[in-house]
Parts: sequence; structure tokens; C-alpha cells
Amino acid sequence: MSNRLEKAREWARVRHALQRYGAQPYRCHLDHVERIAAPFGEQACIVAQLHDILEDTATRVDEISALFGPTVARAVMLVTDPRRPSREERKRALNQRLIALDPSDEAAWLALVVKTCDRLANVIASSEHSPPRFQQYQREHGGFRIAVYRPGLCDHLWRELDGLIDAGQQADRHPDHQLHASIS
Repeated sequence: MSNRLEKAREWARVRHALQRYGAQPYRCHLDHVERIAAPFGEQACIVAQLHDILEDTATRVDEISALFGPTVARAVMLVTDPRRPSREERKRALNQRLIALDPSDEAAWLALVVKTCDRLANVIASSEHSPPRFQQYQREHGGFRIAVYRPGLCDHLWRELDGLIDAGQQADRHPDHQLHASIS
């Protein structure tokens, strides 16, 4: 592991110290996203560790740039939800930004990869621990896919993500699931 990646981990842990991801410390989510991003290289792992830092902390883009370089800073900025009053408005604005990205640009490529890794980590966690959040990801999946998917870019992650969403939708339609849901 490089010093840059270790520095990103430590910096993210300090910045997100009081934040939780469900019942776990927030670092568990960041580490999960990093593990998914690992095949895409060190820069992707660094962005994975920092991907929520602008949204959730008082960190500024110039701080990221000074510590990790302008490419990482721009990638983190690209995956950060714009400030809007509702989740629906934030996601719509973010999707508009992401759909315009050209993956031949390194920061854009990193943003698309890490955003996919983040969504996969969120879908996995919510499918296991938070059915309402999972249903939210199911509802958002079409718009998210249109904005982020690029043929040939992390197709194996998209197969897994689409499979989880499809399996959840099939379970929602299954009569036994509806019977169980009405009983519980």
C-alpha cells in the first residue's frame, strides 16, 4: 500500500470520525468502496476513500488538491452531490453532471468508476440491512444507470449491480414475498 492511499484512509477516517453508516463507523463504507475499486488502481482507491468527504464534512476541494493532486480533487468533486433541498433534486443534478462526463478524461473516468463502486457498495449493504433504502436504490436505478454506465467501463460491476436490483424487483413481485410483507 502506498503512502498516498494510507494518507487518504487516515484523512477520511478523521474527517468522517463522528459519522455512522448504519450501525457501523463510516470507515466501513469507505473501505468497502475501496475494495470494490481496487482493480482500477491506486487513484481509484484514493477517490473511493474520499468520495463523500465534500458532501459530509467541511473539507474543501483545494485541500484535496493540495494533498492528493488536481485529478483526485476533480474526481471527488464530480461524484459529490450538488447542494439541493431534496434527495430527488440532488440526484437529478448529479446525474446531469455524470451523463456529460467523457471517460477519456482521467478525473471523469475515476468519477464514473468510483460512483459505480459506491452504488454497488450501497446496494449490497441496503439489500442486507435496510429494505427501505434498497427500494430507494431500485427506484433510482434507471436514472443512475443512464447517467453513469459506459460500455466497457467496469461491466462486471454493472452485471452485479443490475443483478442485485433485478433480484430485488423479482422478489418484490413474488407472491410469497408479498404475503410475507403483509404478515410482518
